[in-house]
Amino acid sequence: MDRFSKYHFKDLNEGEAIVKVVHRNWFYLLEQFFAVFVIAGAYLAGIFYLPLMFPEVVGGQYQKLVAFVENFFVLALWIYSFLIWVDYYFDIWIITTERIVNIEQKGMFTRTVSELRFSRIQDITTEVIGFLPTVINFGDVKVQTAAEEGEFIFRTVSDPYHIKNIIMELQKKAETAKAQDLGELIKEKMEG
Repeated sequence: MDRFSKYHFKDLNEGEAIVKVVHRNWFYLLEQFFAVFVIAGAYLAGIFYLPLMFPEVVGGQYQKLVAFVENFFVLALWIYSFLIWVDYYFDIWIITTERIVNIEQKGMFTRTVSELRFSRIQDITTEVIGFLPTVINFGDVKVQTAAEEGEFIFRTVSDPYHIKNIIMELQKKAETAKAQDLGELIKEKMEG
């Protein structure tokens, strides 16, 4: 059983195989949820202290309005948390033996899928900035291209140096195979 079979990537060419599937680092998700945790903490503190400071607002004629605002706030926080998770989970970079496929989720109903052949790569840069990214080993891998899509960026991915090495190795193999194919074509033309 192929270890990447759970991804059900159906756009593989004949002879093409998935080398690596890359998601964002877990720290990105924690960083995004930090604001949610702070807001949820403020909300819980408000629920506790509001009746102590303003007992007339919680009881009496404003009780239904307060319940509506509380429920609306919890629902909004839940939806925002879900959108953070969707963006994290569905941003995927698939490195195959022939190309890189970038699947980027933008909101709930927008997805962009781009692909880059190894022959179009001009430069690969790894960027790890800061103390925590260095310790946890995550950062960006920027792949400069000669195509319309000027730059492919693997944002906040784990082990960016390893990913860069994989791409560089696959690029060298693609260049070698292309040179061999060209040599065989020239040989055939010369003989024929």
